[in-house]
Amino acid sequence: MKRIVVLVLLAAVLLTSCSFFADSKAVVWDFPVEATVVNEYSINCYFDEVEKLLKGYECLTYYNNGETILEDIYMHLYPNAFENPDTVPFEPMELLQAYPLGFDTGFINIDSVRIEGREGDWEYRDGGRQVLRVKLPKPLGPGDFVVLDISFTVKFPRCHGRFGYGENTVKAANWYPVAAVFDQNGWNLDPYYAVGDPFYSDVSDYLVKLVLPKHYTVAATGEIIKDKKFDKDNREWTIRAERVRDFAWVASDSFGVGSKKVGGTTVKSYYFDRAAGRKALEVAADALEVFNECFGRYPYKTYSVVAADFFVGGMEYPNLVLISKELYNNERLFSLEYITAHETAHQWWYGVVGSNQAREAWLDEGLAEYSTILYYEKKYGPDTADGLLENMVKRRYDGDIRTNETGDVKISGQLEEYSDSEQYHALVYCGGAMILHNIRKIMGDEDFFKAMQVYYRNFAFGNATTDDFIGVVDSISSVDLDDRIREWLELGV
Repeated sequence: MKRIVVLVLLAAVLLTSCSFFADSKAVVWDFPVEATVVNEYSINCYFDEVEKLLKGYECLTYYNNGETILEDIYMHLYPNAFENPDTVPFEPMELLQAYPLGFDTGFINIDSVRIEGREGDWEYRDGGRQVLRVKLPKPLGPGDFVVLDISFTVKFPRCHGRFGYGENTVKAANWYPVAAVFDQNGWNLDPYYAVGDPFYSDVSDYLVKLVLPKHYTVAATGEIIKDKKFDKDNREWTIRAERVRDFAWVASDSFGVGSKKVGGTTVKSYYFDRAAGRKALEVAADALEVFNECFGRYPYKTYSVVAADFFVGGMEYPNLVLISKELYNNERLFSLEYITAHETAHQWWYGVVGSNQAREAWLDEGLAEYSTILYYEKKYGPDTADGLLENMVKRRYDGDIRTNETGDVKISGQLEEYSDSEQYHALVYCGGAMILHNIRKIMGDEDFFKAMQVYYRNFAFGNATTDDFIGVVDSISSVDLDDRIREWLELGV
């Protein structure tokens, strides 16, 4: 009975819909950015620790920033990929690591949808329930907006992937109904692939209220602007995030926390091993300084590196990255450093400058991998960077080319084309990084870093394409690189 009362109170009291702070300054930018209106998410939710259920209420103010009249809005329901063993986003060889205690279901159920305050017409788009289709009562023209109120229930699985819980942490990543991107290709509705990161989203503003057990510490995208008592067992966390591509949070009852200021950003490390947690903090802070110098300033006030029950190594989200807690020991400090630097680079390439990770994965992963080499170059010197490029990047890429002589899969491939994560990593990460290195050698450092800074500035808070990147490089390079880059992407380096 107690839980029912709490949920009723949550619905009545917390469902305040779409209230944002007009005078907030969560994003600080060094140069003018086009004042595009972005989608606004106001999410209020209550987490039941015993049942691992989350009851959520989402108010989405959706803006049609394109030139096409829309009759529907489509939304990703990523948790439903975890609903049964046939659809989980893991390769067969990963299942034991993802579910060390056996498969446990996870899902998101849509309880209701209201459009402009009235009951809405909606459906799951397919049997897998990974896409929600909302039929609009009237067409949404360019420049117009519509308000959707969505009630939903999330079941967290006992899973060591991006979404779920383990012995130490609850991970809420890709956990709420999120609007799909509508671009020149229409609605982008890629499923939750097992290989790669199948996410593509527009930047949005978020105001999120989380009711969690009082003994939890929370790491989240954005700034925690309020933390207050909700009832005798729970606290309410209010979190604001502006111009971010997604919203994630991680909670634990045993986090240690360290922090350091880098420019206008507070870097935090959430850990279970204090010494390794300090190492992660040092790496994140140093990487932030390196990338600020190389590409342009990180525009957000917070950045968190979070140890988690996560077997994959690392995963990027805006203002927050997941790092496997298994890396937090003396024997694996090199991997902890390398992965933390790589995920920090994603705050630029994926976070600020977005791209379609399902269709053009090389564009963020190649840039992030080469940025990791730059981190080592700036921190430890060119000899260290050259050694890593040769032994960790080029060797891995060459190894895949030798074992896949058909050449059917290319660096610029789409996620469903890669046979497994090893091939994906070798081609997309390593092949992409080698393309960047070749571009740098041809352009020279001055023009190369100028191109990176212009690309970052021109496409900040938007989504870029391969054509956009090549266009920036060619506008600065004294050598025509267009055909050469496209040849590398198609035929290899």
